[in-house]
Amino acid sequence: MKFTYSTITRTLTVFGTKMTHVFTNVSSGEIEALVIDAKLKEAIWRK
Repeated sequence: MKFTYSTITRTLTVFGTKMTHVFTNVSSGEIEALVIDAKLKEAIWRK
């Protein structure tokens, strides 16, 4: 999984294999937890 974080708009975008997750109004300390959250969502997503 790859992710990008914009400090100007405080937006975190996580690119997964099945979907793209976009989180808004994110502080830099929350990035790791949100990437883990996106990984869990990818793991439980049904085909």
